[in-house]
Amino acid sequence: MKRVISIFIVLFIIMFLSLYFSRYYYNIYDNKNVLTEEAIKKFEKDVSEGKEINMNNYIIKDKNYNNKVCLIGLKISNIIDSCFNKLLKYLVKHIDYVD
Repeated sequence: MKRVISIFIVLFIIMFLSLYFSRYYYNIYDNKNVLTEEAIKKFEKDVSEGKEINMNNYIIKDKNYNNKVCLIGLKISNIIDSCFNKLLKYLVKHIDYVD
């Protein structure tokens, strides 16, 4: 019985870490603005020519690629995350009883 519980704890820790790092990755790369190489060259050229600089001329809005499949995957991920959090809280609350 202890072996089964320890296997579940290890699996839950792995699931937690994977969800944690996937959210971290998503937050880093969820940039809505893009600065391309061409925009950088145009910016450098305008600076060297002494033109007035407006950052909106160089930043391009990134396209939104969300579709129904992505949204369904995000909803499933949120459901798994909430279930995992509830289960982890339950396990931590009752960890004293496992000896």
